[in-house]
Parts: sequence; structure tokens; C-alpha cells
Amino acid sequence: MNFKHLRTSITLVTSLLIFLLFISFVLITFNMNKVLIRGTISTIHKEITTKVLVKLDVYLDTPYTVNNLTDAFLRINPDHMQNLDLLRKYLYKQLSIFKTVNLIAFGTENGNYVEAQRLDDGRIRTGLIKYNNLELWKTNTAGQKLLLEKIVSKYDPRLRPWYINSKDKKIPAWSAIYFYSSNNSPAISANQPYFHNSSNLDGVITTSITLDDISNFLAELALENNSSVLILEPSGLAIATSKGISLLDDMNRRVTGANLKNTLFSTISRTFQLSIENNYTNIISDFSMVINNTKYLIRSTPYYGPYGLRWSVLVIIPEEDYMSALYRAGTMGIVFFIIFLFIALISSYFIAGQTSKPIVKLSNLVSQISWLENVNYKWNIPNRILERNDEIGTLAKTFSGMETRLNSTILNLRESKKEYKDLVENINSIIMRVKPNGLITYCNPFGLDFYGYTKEELIGSTVQETVLRTKNPDDINILERIFIKDKKYWNGINKNITLKGKEVWILWANTMLHDSKGDIIELLSIGQDFTSRKAAELKLNASLEEKNILLKEVHHRVKNNLQIITSLINLQLGDISNRIVQEKLESLQSRIHSMSLVHEMLYSTESFTQIDFYDYLNQIIATISATLNNMENPIKVSLKGDSLYLDIERSTTCGLIVNEIIINAFKHAFDKQKNCRINIELKKDKDGLVSILIQDNGIGVSSLNKSDKTQGMGSLLIDALTDQIGGKFKISKNNGTFISLTFQS
Repeated sequence: MNFKHLRTSITLVTSLLIFLLFISFVLITFNMNKVLIRGTISTIHKEITTKVLVKLDVYLDTPYTVNNLTDAFLRINPDHMQNLDLLRKYLYKQLSIFKTVNLIAFGTENGNYVEAQRLDDGRIRTGLIKYNNLELWKTNTAGQKLLLEKIVSKYDPRLRPWYINSKDKKIPAWSAIYFYSSNNSPAISANQPYFHNSSNLDGVITTSITLDDISNFLAELALENNSSVLILEPSGLAIATSKGISLLDDMNRRVTGANLKNTLFSTISRTFQLSIENNYTNIISDFSMVINNTKYLIRSTPYYGPYGLRWSVLVIIPEEDYMSALYRAGTMGIVFFIIFLFIALISSYFIAGQTSKPIVKLSNLVSQISWLENVNYKWNIPNRILERNDEIGTLAKTFSGMETRLNSTILNLRESKKEYKDLVENINSIIMRVKPNGLITYCNPFGLDFYGYTKEELIGSTVQETVLRTKNPDDINILERIFIKDKKYWNGINKNITLKGKEVWILWANTMLHDSKGDIIELLSIGQDFTSRKAAELKLNASLEEKNILLKEVHHRVKNNLQIITSLINLQLGDISNRIVQEKLESLQSRIHSMSLVHEMLYSTESFTQIDFYDYLNQIIATISATLNNMENPIKVSLKGDSLYLDIERSTTCGLIVNEIIINAFKHAFDKQKNCRINIELKKDKDGLVSILIQDNGIGVSSLNKSDKTQGMGSLLIDALTDQIGGKFKISKNNGTFISLTFQS
């Protein structure tokens, strides 16, 4: 053997091994990352879709909340039917509070009409029918008219789409998309018929949002990367997009999603409409498209909104946003590999030179020794090589010592072969060897008995004809996918079929067997029966999903039932002339509403056990202010503090206590004074002690306690609720009334 050739061979082989190891590592890592990224995209897809649907549900519920408050205002103040100017000021205040709605209006059966509308620049103007013309006024913050901006001639609310829709249905319902008469913007209205003292319709309350506002709402959602959202009607007309695309053509007419001036949305809409054959679908569907050399993943989800809305929500994710980082990492890896390979070549060449010389010499001495499997074969190594004191002598002595061990090893190998055969033949697992084309070359007795085949029936046939007899292409092609991956080890579960047609699930541990050239020749598989565990897993997953849906539905139904009770109280208020009874019913109505808010927030969030108490108080304050505030001398209520999450029991109890305190302050704390204020502060210390501090600048009240025989229903309720949460309630007079409620969270 030539010294230079050996040195070169060692260098090349070492470099090749390094290269193959690197390529294998890169391919395995790349494929694994690719699978993980695609799984991440699928998860993100579901999260974005759920987020959009939940937020959209809450967003579209606001107009009906506004309608209920307007309905309550009209019933509490029935004289406002004759003096719509007071209602105009109230609608102005409502629109100032509820930022997500665009217009609040009330039209009557005799043709009267009053409205408050938010303009594109954020200003609010109000309108009122006068001499059959709709006058639109610039208004100050108190709702007073300042400047006549526009007159809509011969305006009749009874001819508007929203009025006709509600009058025909006689129940709360969404209108079809229509155009505002004042600015010709496309909008959709939540309409509620108003019946005061009889079954005859007195008027219609409507709260509107524009399609542009829905698009702005989608744009403000925190979507992942370049993800986007498109909402379509069943007819294919566009409702909203998260990219601010115009929903009208040059003639100011609504367009379908397929005709939007955006290549991405129009192409996806056209494909989606063709797939459902222009009919609304209630099936969640996933599909992908390549547009301008970019692959997009799309999920279509049906949206069933409150009171009859039926839309399709399409969430669109560009796959490239998640794959680009993987491609950049691959490029950097190649650069570093080239540098590493160059260093490895130099190092290998130097090391090979130091080790190859003595090997060549020994190779020349033992070149006549050939491999034989005969036991007790003698290697006749010359003594002159054995007596050397250098590396060659050491290596020769090692070869000589190997002689005895080799003979012993051959005997042990034969014994191990027998033991291995006994193990394979008797193990309680399926052991099978399969060629890349699916041909079965071996199956142990346990496997033959498990599948119900004889040795002659199974060995020599293919897995496609026997254990994979199925019409599902994913099951049929599983063998091909395993060999394509070319991993040394592969573990997985798949469905098999026995000879009698029974479906079974097998957990496989697979090993690739290679020939001397490194090519895959067979797959060695060891399988365990996984059928019972698979069935239990499917049953458990179905049970968990069913319970989550049921719990969410319970909160939704509780919220709806409480709202029904509130509406029934509203109806009863119209028939009661006794002011004391009216006030008691209104207090009861407010308590019920505060409890309803808890279930509404639980339904709108992912948690079923805790809510953000800060947001909860904000909604209670907004509802009380909208219902009880005097427009001429409003009471300002402020809330400060950090977000605080409480369980449903403490949230409901504390909400009722604060509700009682604020209503009491609105009714009794101020005696015709100006600049009335109520300040509320929410605190929580490091030991978990929660403090709710309420301060007003009113006339002040005397201390309330359990021994006070003059306590009203509200005071008794506060005492009982405070004891229920193990809290402490204190009240004092200090430039008004100061109240503190403390308890452990």
C-alpha cells in the first residue's frame, strides 16, 4: 500500500464523513423545524380565528346594549315621547360613552325622529325632525344645539330600511346593509321595536355601525405578523377587511369580495365563492393558495351573530412570514459549514500523515491474512514484527492478542444468534421486516397470530395487500413517507387491518436497515397493540371539548336570562305610577344588570373562573351614569387602579356592593350642587389584601352599621355581602362621604 494514497484516502474519508454528518443534520433539522413551524401556523390560525370571533361577538353586542338603555330611558321618562329634544341630548351622551357605535336614533309611528351621529372627524352632531325636514345640528358637550349644519328634506324614518325591517319582524333584529341618508356611507343597524303601553308599535330604536367602522375594528386587533381578515355576506358582498380596503366601486355601490381593489382579497374571495357554489356554508374549511409567488393559508369560519347575523370570516396568513427565518438560518449554516470544512481538511491531512506510516508497514506484513469464520484459525505474524518496540510492534502484539478473543467471540456470536432467535420468536410484540416496496420478508409468530395470517399467507405478500387494506390514502402511503424521511429511527401510530377485517391501532418503533453502500434495504418494525388506548384518548378529547362548549353556553344562557328579567322589569315599570315602587324596581334592575355583566365577561373571555374586576367596574359605572345622570348637571365618576382578576363569586359580590354605593350616591349624596364627583380607587397589596375606596364631594351621610335600625334594603344588602366575602366595610363623613371596603382576594 502506498503511503501517499493512504494519507489522501484518510483525509478524503474524514472530510466526506464530516460533510455527510452535516448534510444529515441540516436535512433532519430543516424538516423538523418545517413541521414544527407549520404546526405553529395551524395553532396561530385557530387562535386568530377564535380571537376575531369572540371580539366580533362582543363588538356586535354593544348596539343592543345601547338599545336596551335607550328603551329604559324612554320607559323611565315617558314624557320624552312628546319632547324629543330631551331624548336628543340623552342620545348625544350615549354616543359619547359608547365609542364603537356610529349612530343612535329613535323614529316614531307619527313620523317624528331624533338622532345622534358620529362624523368622520370624531365630532358628534344631533338631528331632529322639524316641519318634515331633518335638521342636523353641531352640538356642544352638553348636547345643546350650536349651529345648523345640514337639512335633509322630507325625511321620513318610517320609509328607512332599518325602520321597515324592525316593524315587519316586531322583534330585535339586524337590518340589511343600507346607506345613511346624511353621508351615503354603508351601515348596518341593530333595531329594536318600542311598545309603551299597548301591543301597537310606538316607534323603533336603532343603533348603527358603519362597515368602515367594522373594518377599523378588525385593523385594531393585534393580529400575528402580516395576517389579515376578510368578512363576507352569504351573497359574497364584502362586509369588512382588516386592511382598510374600500368596499365601494367608483359608482359608490357595494362590491363583492371578488371585485375588491386588492389582488389578495379578490382572488381568495373568488376561490371561496366557487368552493361553496355561492351558498352560505356552516362548515369550517381550510385551504391554501399561491398568489404572486407567495403561499397563503386561509381558514373560513361561519359566524352566527346575535339576532340573525350570518357571515363568513376568512383569516389569511402568509406562510413566508414564518418560513423566511428558517431559510436565512439555512444560508448562514452553509457559510459556517464551508469554513469548518476547510479547517477540517487541513487538520485531517496533518493527522493522517502522523498515523498512516506505521499502519502501512503493518498492512504489508499482514496483507496475506484474510477473514475466515473458522474457529481456532491461527494468525502467523512474524516474530520480527512482534518484537518491535514502536507503534507497529504494539499494534502487532494487539493483533496477536486478538486471535484468542476472536475465536471466543465467534463462539459467543453463534450462541447470541441462537438467543436472539429465541427472543424474537417468543416476544409478545409484533416484529416485522419490510422492503421499500412494501414486501414483507419476516414476521414473528406473535405477529402472525395477531393478524390472523399463516406464515405462507403473509411473508412474500405486501403490506398494502394485507395489514394496510384501507381506502384512506394517508394509511396506504405511510410506508412511502417513512422511507422518504430516511431517518435512522422512526416512531409512530397507524391503523392496521387484521385478516378478519378488524381495525386495530399499532404503536411502531422502526429502524432503517442499510446495505454496505448506505442504501436502505429494509425497515425493521416492532409494534405494540395500541387500540384500547387510542379509543380512550379519542373519548377523552371528545369529552373535554363537549364540557368546554357546555360551560360557555351556560354563561351565555345565564346572561340572556338575566337580560330577559331586566327587560321584564322595564315592561313592568311602564305600568307602575308609584314612584317609590319604581325606584325599588330600578334598584333591583341595576343589581340584576351587575350580575349579568359577570356572565357576559366570562362568556367573552377564555377563562371561565376569573374576570378583570377593573373592566367590570368600568361597565357598571358606565351603565349607571347613562341611566341616572342628569344631563343639565351630570355627576362625573372616575375609576383608577390596576387590573385585578377575581373569581366569579367575589366579582359578583363586590360588584353588587359598589353598585349599591354608587346608586345611593347618585340619588342622595348631592343636593343641587355643581361639579359633583365620585372618585373610585382599586388597590391590592403584596399580601393579597384588596381595597375599594369610594369618595364623593356631596352632603355626606351618617355611619351605617348592623345596629342601625333605620337601615334600608341597600344597607342590609351591603352588610350581608361584606360578611359573605369576609370583608370590612367602613363609612365616614369627610368633605362628603368616604367609604372603604377591604377583603382578601
